[in-house]
Amino acid sequence: MAGGADAPLFCRPEDLPRWQRWQRAQWPASRRAADAARSAIRAARGTAAGAESPMLMLPEGEVHSLVALESFGPTQLAALAAPVAALPPEAAAGVGWVLPGEATAEQIAALPGARTPGVRLTPIPAGAGPLLLPRLAGLRRVLVAGEYLPSGRAAVRWARERGAEVAVVQHGLLAVSTPPVPRASTLYAFTSEDAAWWTQGRADVRVRAVGSALLEDARRTAAHRPACPDAAGPGVFLGQLHGAELPRADFARAAEDYIRVTGAVYRPHPAEKDRLSRAQHARWEAQGITVDRSDVPLTQTTGPVVSVFSTGVLEAAQSGRPAWVTHPDPPAWLEGFWERYGMRRWTPGHRPDPTPPLASPTADPAAAIAADLWRTAS
Repeated sequence: MAGGADAPLFCRPEDLPRWQRWQRAQWPASRRAADAARSAIRAARGTAAGAESPMLMLPEGEVHSLVALESFGPTQLAALAAPVAALPPEAAAGVGWVLPGEATAEQIAALPGARTPGVRLTPIPAGAGPLLLPRLAGLRRVLVAGEYLPSGRAAVRWARERGAEVAVVQHGLLAVSTPPVPRASTLYAFTSEDAAWWTQGRADVRVRAVGSALLEDARRTAAHRPACPDAAGPGVFLGQLHGAELPRADFARAAEDYIRVTGAVYRPHPAEKDRLSRAQHARWEAQGITVDRSDVPLTQTTGPVVSVFSTGVLEAAQSGRPAWVTHPDPPAWLEGFWERYGMRRWTPGHRPDPTPPLASPTADPAAAIAADLWRTAS
């Protein structure tokens, strides 16, 4: 680990292949086997191994910007779509989108640019070179969460080919395994501490600390909500059994220690669909622990919110709910992570002051990104 106990494992752009190997090594054997089978099929068809096909949606006029979404989850939309929503309509009209291949018509229609009067987004095959090249001739900038997943990887490649600016928005909390910031890019980080941690002094990255649109939205929503007893009740433990940063047994023990003392409900992460996670859920239910499989938003639950290092802890703190983190024996990087975000640690027999809201460097992070990145309207 470079630079001390709390430092990213992969902080330079040349570390990306090593991150990809590390990420794959964390997959369960069943997923690795399925991926190997898909790679074999692609090889038989003459497609490069590991190739994915994001969907490219472009407006009919000049395209000055591309925004790459890896999913339509709340963190991606807050980080990458919200800045487009903050643009004047005439600027938003020139924004194209690189989307997951399974994007639905409803999801596409809800994108900020698609709601601009007179704008019609049309699909362009991402691999259609002769068709694509002239459409991206005026590309000035791309906005991505990184270049480690299909949409961002494609957008960054097109930006490099055309000399366009690459901008990266932090979309979640930064753990030790966070992939590196692309070279020669602008980084919009939650805080100056996050920016310094993630870039490790790299001279090729232009840094702007703007805050988190997701967290600011949680704060604003709570401010306009009628008073309710959010602090009442046993609360919720946010699961992270899928996480690769710590052994699965550590995540499970942290949850058990907290739930058995407080009676909290276990709320699985949406990615906890694998066989081992489902088996753990079944064991807990047999022991009397409640596993909440509903799709009720976290904001509609009550009581404290606790996890090992979930973003949901800060979302709860922003809204004024008691929120803590816990781990029976945290490694140095996790303690550094907690300190960077001001997270307060719960231990059996000790209920600390709640985690305070994370201070934002700007009043409106999405608007701050829009104002800086789209300094010119084209």
